[in-house]
Amino acid sequence: MANEHLGATGTPEASVQPPVFAGAARRRFAKTGAAAIGAVLTVKSQPGMAAAVCQSPSAQASGNLSAHPHPGVVCSGLSPGYWKNHPGAWSNMCSYRTVFQKVFLCSSGSPFYNKTMMTLCSAQSYDKNNVAMHIVAAYQNALWGKTSFLTPAMVIEIWRQYYSTGGPGVGYYIPVTNGSIKWYGPQIVTYLSGTMA
Repeated sequence: MANEHLGATGTPEASVQPPVFAGAARRRFAKTGAAAIGAVLTVKSQPGMAAAVCQSPSAQASGNLSAHPHPGVVCSGLSPGYWKNHPGAWSNMCSYRTVFQKVFLCSSGSPFYNKTMMTLCSAQSYDKNNVAMHIVAAYQNALWGKTSFLTPAMVIEIWRQYYSTGGPGVGYYIPVTNGSIKWYGPQIVTYLSGTMA
């Protein structure tokens, strides 16, 4: 099925531990306007968000030990710019030539329809807040295991909820099971950017 990533056994991938935002990642997230939904910084979220959010290079340089991810967490995602400039690095499960709707929910009337993954690695006028751009990069990162807490199926689900609730400008993702907190485009991008180097 296009909207569900299957594991090696042919069944949907299992969920992982919920997120705990810490140190520089928490400060970076709060600075971008997420402070209005501060509860999301400490709540237990749906499986698939993160065991930790990657630290920024400045946090690493400062030697702030509290900013380091938890042991065992792989947090080495690459940016949309990296994937745009390295087409040979794409997973054979989703090449840069793959059209967006082969993986992500997208109607035939949508501006995302028939756009290649490579096209969406660049800012597009119809991709408000660059959500699709970051989704494509997060998906590649998940396929390569560069984010141990964010699987391909989870990235697909973030987009599914965002697109089904209206997409660019109005769509949102609910990071907490049965919760009322909504992440709109800016919060989704902040979260996904926080998983990338």
